[in-house]
Amino acid sequence: MIGILLAVDDGLLQVIPGMDAERAIDGPRMTAVDYRDGLAVAAAPGEGVWVHDDGNWEQRWTGDPSSARVGPDGAIWIGTHGAQLHVSRDRGVSWEEMEGLQNVIKHRKMVVPAGHKAPYIAGVVFPKEGELIGIAGGGAWHTRDGGRSWLEHSDGLDSMIHQLQEHPEQPDRLFATAESGVYRSDDGGFSWVQSLGGLDRSWGGSVAVLPGTPDVLLLTVARHAPGLEGALFRSPNGGVTWTRIMLGDPPPSASDSDRGAGGDEWERIPCVTRLWDTEDTAFASAGDTIWASHDKGKNWMPLATGLPPANAIVAAL
Repeated sequence: MIGILLAVDDGLLQVIPGMDAERAIDGPRMTAVDYRDGLAVAAAPGEGVWVHDDGNWEQRWTGDPSSARVGPDGAIWIGTHGAQLHVSRDRGVSWEEMEGLQNVIKHRKMVVPAGHKAPYIAGVVFPKEGELIGIAGGGAWHTRDGGRSWLEHSDGLDSMIHQLQEHPEQPDRLFATAESGVYRSDDGGFSWVQSLGGLDRSWGGSVAVLPGTPDVLLLTVARHAPGLEGALFRSPNGGVTWTRIMLGDPPPSASDSDRGAGGDEWERIPCVTRLWDTEDTAFASAGDTIWASHDKGKNWMPLATGLPPANAIVAAL
């Protein structure tokens, strides 16, 4: 059991319910973490990428990552500051660069995100065919030939992308968060529709998709860049409308140490994730507390407290 992984400012924390948090990686500022089917990855800008394999974390790539994902086939995808894309199909032992992407960077005018020196890859998702990447400052791009050629898929989408997420059961249903909110695509990224109904802020953070008819979405959003004055929202209808979530109050029998700091407003934007192989379980990191929901985000209970604010969260239980 890997547990719940928190990417924090001084490393990677591993939290198993009912046990104290353990530091899996000590030192570098972690900003991305992902898990799928027994394989986990974590990324630290300017340092590299760590892979959890055979029960241990090992650094298996050195560089300046901006995103890290595990694909459906077990391949590891790394996006970088500077918009390079690397993939490993042997759990991080060897890597290849998708060199065709640099032609996009050279010939397409892009906006440099505030606080950065160049556009960067904000995420990778896996529609029914090929791969689709989001470039912060450059929109979404799709390849069907292993990265040799790319087509822009940004119709209706804010080019300043923050994160991408695919539907766990319908691969052509994609979601993106950006400076102006959250977007949805039902055609593999060819076109996008903005979703703002009920949101009182628009700087998009993370999104979790709980599949159903309709889908339930959990979204973190902030008022100001870079992720300040954040809140957690829930949509029971696939993103048509949103309601802000109040985290707390636990049962009266819970001890003070188990209550956590509840509320619906946070100095730093929360992080949210779906338990990778379930339809109704989700976890959120808000303030110094991890919260758990087993009913698609309707009700939440504190799982662990006294933790540093997280930059990303993933659950592998």
